[in-house]
Amino acid sequence: MHIAFLYVDAGKGHITPAKALSDAALRLGHTTVVADLFESVNAPIVNWMSKSNWRMMLHFPRLEVFIDSKQDSWFNARLIRFLGTHSHALKDFKTWYDANSPDCIVVTHFLAGCLIQPIVAKLGLPVPVFEYAADVVFTPRLGINSALDRLYICTHLGKELAMAFGQEEKTISICPFPLKTQMMHTAFPEKQQARKNLGMMMDRFTVLLNLGGEGIGTTDFLEEVQKRNLDWQIITVGTLSSSTKLQYKRFKEKYPSFPLHTPGFVDNIQDYICACDVQAGKAGANALMESLYLKRPFLISSLLYTAKPTTEFFKRHKVGWVENTIEKQVDILQAYSEDSQAQEAMKEAFKKLPTTFDSDAFARMIVKDAEKFLQEKDTNMQ
Repeated sequence: MHIAFLYVDAGKGHITPAKALSDAALRLGHTTVVADLFESVNAPIVNWMSKSNWRMMLHFPRLEVFIDSKQDSWFNARLIRFLGTHSHALKDFKTWYDANSPDCIVVTHFLAGCLIQPIVAKLGLPVPVFEYAADVVFTPRLGINSALDRLYICTHLGKELAMAFGQEEKTISICPFPLKTQMMHTAFPEKQQARKNLGMMMDRFTVLLNLGGEGIGTTDFLEEVQKRNLDWQIITVGTLSSSTKLQYKRFKEKYPSFPLHTPGFVDNIQDYICACDVQAGKAGANALMESLYLKRPFLISSLLYTAKPTTEFFKRHKVGWVENTIEKQVDILQAYSEDSQAQEAMKEAFKKLPTTFDSDAFARMIVKDAEKFLQEKDTNMQ
């Protein structure tokens, strides 16, 4: 089977699962194409606007929540659908489709619902369109469309919320989280061994600050830890943006003895997660789910619009916290670091977490659903 994986290049949250699923499909003996969704409809300006807008919004997370919540409307869903089916996008997508001839299209972005599925239906293409809800606990209104051949989401909460927005239950499948290849096929060190391997202190409470694929953040958390004179060590991963890099440079100059590790972008993030006691950062789906996979609690320090239901997810499963205020973030982690009973309770909570993690199993689900669609199409043609 030849499977197309379409992503939107706004951060790593959509391209990473597309590549993970492509790798899994290749391991299972299928062929794939991984492509930028906006390139498939020949919309470079929209692509640039999407990417630039996302980077800007990461600097102002509270503004992002306000703006994106307003933009995620049924009106905008209908508008995108109309523009996609009454513009050059139809012709350009058909050109892309003819060049790639996929048996199945998987979109790791909510534009599957209001753009790709309507285009495929308008063109009458004999190919199923599957949407993967990359935000894990939430599908925006823009992604709700019961004409989708399948909507995949990793959590029961995400399924509940999609149904509340109107997605028909029969179209929804709860899927495993699509782990990256290096996560799927790597032996993980124990905490102390990971710290030794990375040249870190062995006996310090360790916080991993994940700034995401865009590397946008501040040193406010570090300043609060320093002010309290906590005996911690901090790791910050991610290629720092220019403004964030400047802040970190000033902090290091001001506190040269502070135990801060800044390895930048790393391709062995699993080793850093294994080395930490807690991971913290904005609620990027990949960072969050990889942390839970390796049984490290996550403190969400910047709750973006599509991650808002993570608060309810943590209430249900007790594997993390949500807190925007720096002082309270450090309060939470300080209390956790000093409470052995809380740490044991966290271990028990991870044992009960119902979410599964397996990109190969997810790829098999996709293939099975696509084969069913194609069989039904052949039956209807006879």
